[in-house]
Amino acid sequence: MMKKKSLMYKSLTQFIVCVAVLLLLATPLFYWLTKNFYAEDMIDIIDAVRQGKPVPSLDLEADILHGIVIQFALIVSVLGVAIVLTMRFISGRLWRPFDRTLEAIECFKLENDVCPSLAESDTEEFARLNAALQRLMTESLYSYRLQKEFTENASHELQTPLAVFQSKLDLLLQQPEITERQAAIIQDLYRMSSRLSRLSRNLLLLAKMENNQFSRTESVDVITVIKDLRTYLESLSGGLALKQNFSAASLPVKANRSLLESMINNLVMNAVRHNKAGGEITVSLTDNRLTVSNTSDDAALDENQIFNRFCRPSEKATGNGLGLSIVKAVCDYHGWKISYAYCDGKHEFTVIFL
Repeated sequence: MMKKKSLMYKSLTQFIVCVAVLLLLATPLFYWLTKNFYAEDMIDIIDAVRQGKPVPSLDLEADILHGIVIQFALIVSVLGVAIVLTMRFISGRLWRPFDRTLEAIECFKLENDVCPSLAESDTEEFARLNAALQRLMTESLYSYRLQKEFTENASHELQTPLAVFQSKLDLLLQQPEITERQAAIIQDLYRMSSRLSRLSRNLLLLAKMENNQFSRTESVDVITVIKDLRTYLESLSGGLALKQNFSAASLPVKANRSLLESMINNLVMNAVRHNKAGGEITVSLTDNRLTVSNTSDDAALDENQIFNRFCRPSEKATGNGLGLSIVKAVCDYHGWKISYAYCDGKHEFTVIFL
């Protein structure tokens, strides 16, 4: 088993080794300093005695002072170089395992369903960090798989009984012996079943986006998508005038096409539900902005609340209150920005493709 040491211990040890090596390399300088300053006068006296000459004049005090200053500067230089080498090279080598760990977790994505392996380290702190990150990523992947499995099962288990329920209601409506009152009750049940089915699909769509289960993105032309949806959007408008105002021939964006279509559908459906009799809906494209506006008799909406789930700004509004939540979730998923404005009796929702 690899013996682990703390980061402080390894840093201090390598700093001391670096200082010792530099001091060893500086030994000739210390020798020169001792010979030419500290021992210079003593050497002159010894040479004079040996040669029988008179003792020369001494400048011992000046030599010692100069020697101390030079020695202090030399030691400071050695320590400075040691610190620079430690910070620039030794620390970089010590922190290399941390960089490798950081690179590994930067590439980690839940939707890839792969947990990256982190390299072992003999540094105690990095080993603990790797163990904690490995445990966290493993548990996150496990939770993600459970949520994904639940979403898929819920999609199947909810939609199938609802479809069967609606088909049974269709059969009941076709029975010749039912009364008018019974037919009205069955119609109410049919509408509630359809509403429950839409609610289920919308909640599952939001759950899939939150779990990043829409990994496929491609280059999509927003104008082409709107043109392809034109017939369906006109059927949604319910007789309201649907106008288009495009300032460019194309607007390519990087997006998941099905989510982009869902966003446009929900914006138009929201414009229909909050419109007035004989009103109009305008879909505009300028530069990198998509704007859907509609006439309305209602006052300005609360922009801090309208994107919340199950928010109903008006009692007259139909639907399950998830349309704008889905629009916001699609924008957040792609990194787009959505804003709301009320101007000249019109509600305007603008999506900026960043």
